[in-house]
Amino acid sequence: MDGLSPAQLSIDFRTGRPTAIHAGNSCSEQRAACSALNRERTRGLLEATQLAASGESFSAHAWHAAVAGRSSFWDVPLIPLGRLGIHHDEDGIPGSDFLRALTPGAEASPYYDDSWNVVYKLFDLRVNGSLGKKIELQRNAEGEFELILREAVLQDTLEKLAVLNEAGAHPTEIVGLSDTGDYLIIKQPLAQPRKDFEKDREAAIANVHGVTPPFTGLRRTVAVIWVDHRAWLVSDLHDRNIMRDQHGKPTIIDALTGPVPPLALKQLNWLREAVEDARALREGRPREPRKRFEDVEDDEL
Repeated sequence: MDGLSPAQLSIDFRTGRPTAIHAGNSCSEQRAACSALNRERTRGLLEATQLAASGESFSAHAWHAAVAGRSSFWDVPLIPLGRLGIHHDEDGIPGSDFLRALTPGAEASPYYDDSWNVVYKLFDLRVNGSLGKKIELQRNAEGEFELILREAVLQDTLEKLAVLNEAGAHPTEIVGLSDTGDYLIIKQPLAQPRKDFEKDREAAIANVHGVTPPFTGLRRTVAVIWVDHRAWLVSDLHDRNIMRDQHGKPTIIDALTGPVPPLALKQLNWLREAVEDARALREGRPREPRKRFEDVEDDEL
């Protein structure tokens, strides 16, 4: 499977499918193995769910049945929620018989498996293909750039998960779909509580070779990373998304991402410099020296 050795993968007792997340490997080894699995499963997931992007109207039952059928054809893991002990009460609220429900986030419901020290996260996949959130850098009516929160679709969320894993955030494996077709399931090693938030966030951003521009004019803290030959914006780096990995290293367990738009890159000097610096860090080159404000000559202001 994409050149992975047996030592990099094991069989997940819960899902019955190959997994890269297990205690025998370091975080860097898990990330590398997750990258290969994520590429393969993303291709299958996008093929299996392409009906959502067709513009046709489907009932939930018909769409789920179609997704399940296409998933089998494209070898997308279909996981019965019963294997995770997950069921829904009469109000439709999920719970698990043997996994511990953790505090849900805006995008996913996490469940901790104390037998294997891993967390499964369930993203609610809608019939129209919407799934989670993303960020976009756009110009407003006054011509100023601002960071906007948008509804994401499955492709956006799969892209985010893969980019963060590739960048060096917390190891993240795209597992597959629930067999009902209405949840995307991912898996991560259990992360540990952070210590000092500001220091740990700074270290976690550095661990993904990220650059945090000092003056952006945006209302949100944003970092810039360079992954897969592209520049990405990373935001939503609040205190619940910054934790520590099994080695005690600060890590990003989740965030919101979006590609850097070419127009913004042309017009925003801070963004252009951040992209150049992030690319240099990713490629192992020194960053270009930048003039501080107090070092600029008066006639350059």
